Amino acid sequence: MGATNCPETPRQKMIGMMYLFLTAMLALNVSKDILNAFAVVNEGLEKTNISFSLSNGFTYDAFERANQNDPLKVAPYYEAAKKAKKYSEELFNYLKEKKIELIMKCDGKTKEQAEKAAEDLMLFEAKDQRDVPHYYMLGESVDGSQGEARNIKNKLNEYKKNLLDLFKDPKIQLPEKENLLKQLGDLGINTEDNPKASPDKPEEKYWETKLFAEIPAIATLTVLSQLQNQVKNAEAKVIQQLLGGIGATDFKFDTVAPRVIPRSNYLISGDKYEAELFIAAFSSTDTMSQVMIGDSYDSTSGKLNGNIKTIKMNRGIAKYVVEGAGVGSHQYAAIIKVFNPSTGQYKEVPVKSGGKYSIEYNVAPPMAVVSPTKMNVLYIGVENPIEISVPGFRDDQISASIQGGSIYRSGKGAWVAKVTTPGKTNISVSVKDDKGGSRSMGSKEFRVKRIPDPVPTVAGKKGGTISKGLLIAQNGVSATLEGFDFDLKFNVTEFTVSANIGGFTKDAVARGSKFTPEQIALINQVQRGKKIYIEGVKAAGPDGTVRNLGSIAFKME
Repeated sequence: MGATNCPETPRQKMIGMMYLFLTAMLALNVSKDILNAFAVVNEGLEKTNISFSLSNGFTYDAFERANQNDPLKVAPYYEAAKKAKKYSEELFNYLKEKKIELIMKCDGKTKEQAEKAAEDLMLFEAKDQRDVPHYYMLGESVDGSQGEARNIKNKLNEYKKNLLDLFKDPKIQLPEKENLLKQLGDLGINTEDNPKASPDKPEEKYWETKLFAEIPAIATLTVLSQLQNQVKNAEAKVIQQLLGGIGATDFKFDTVAPRVIPRSNYLISGDKYEAELFIAAFSSTDTMSQVMIGDSYDSTSGKLNGNIKTIKMNRGIAKYVVEGAGVGSHQYAAIIKVFNPSTGQYKEVPVKSGGKYSIEYNVAPPMAVVSPTKMNVLYIGVENPIEISVPGFRDDQISASIQGGSIYRSGKGAWVAKVTTPGKTNISVSVKDDKGGSRSMGSKEFRVKRIPDPVPTVAGKKGGTISKGLLIAQNGVSATLEGFDFDLKFNVTEFTVSANIGGFTKDAVARGSKFTPEQIALINQVQRGKKIYIEGVKAAGPDGTVRNLGSIAFKME
């Protein structure tokens, strides 16, 4: 059988949406409820990993049966599949160990306790810990090369190469093999850096920092579960192509594996919940199989309860769409009816999710993500860059307003806020939907502060010893902002140079930042070992205020 195309799967779509949602939430100071929601999402990823393992197990069973029937033909494909399984298990378990190690470092738990917490992140206590996971994954390097993230990236790249190299064996005969390898691409595991990232934002350039920089420990663990998900998905793609190479996909499977893949388990109120329900083994010509949806399933009678809806399957998939109206947890039940063309009868298979005959999803309230680009403070007199986004809405649908100031759009997702009064302010966000309706998406509170006072410096020094030559060589006095993220300039407007000359105090005043001839003459009179003072330094800032910066003293060398 010829190799099939590998478009983006429902699993990948689901994971992509979940990841975008999580990334958006990380821009906020997330609450305990949101942190716990990460544990719920992680549980969904773990369940998907289990489903992948079951589905891949059916494929390996098919290999084994095919090998028993025709070992000469099947052996090369079977051996390649077993290698794929080995590579996958090694990397999957490696990522599992990284999760356990991180939990031990954050919680101080024993390995046994950490293993249990890795299986159920609700047991993980240090959900909001940021420093430990950041340095564990990235170290102190800008590009993440000193942490575990670089090791993970290298292992992912090695894993992809090993899987793709399986197809280079001349004994593996597949039609249009080169096109197949192009279609497989990176196997759904993207480890590339972003060459288009701004030089001012290195955290957006490197794969390591994009995934792991400055996020809570619970989010780091969820990302590791997502990577495990991608490993299982890549394994599935490869072994299915190998199986297709020997025509084994034409075999009649004796076990049916029902699956449900929601596009997302979390919705904004007003959005739609969409899920794909399908059987793991199906015929492309089957037009009779269908899915029945109900409120709940009675395992005793084998029947659905409530309002029953029937959905036709197309190529083994039925799409279930329902409006995500009420905020909170929702559930439904489903039975997949598989048509047997040999008998003309249906086989009914109830869908299980997490060991229960019910599928759950959650509808979350709408929320806006408002994040300061520089820091969690807005400063008076400067243009404060802000990033604003709302999951599920385009940038041109978003509007913003601010109390006690002004805010305007400066680019895609980028805004600039100006404030005038110290204290606190709120940035409120609203959106317009495609029908023209407007609704509020919440607000975020910021502290408003004056720009901090700079310190007076001469030749980059704040005092101490200085040579007369170095002091005279300077243009004058500077006002330096220390440890401040904005590139702002204060201009010195006035200062006085004073010293004790022959038992008398002499001084000279400058109206500006430069030494006057009188001040230079006074400096030349100061003997070695004596002190000279620069006092009453004043500077004007970009906010229009004049600051008194105090004095500095030097001892002549």
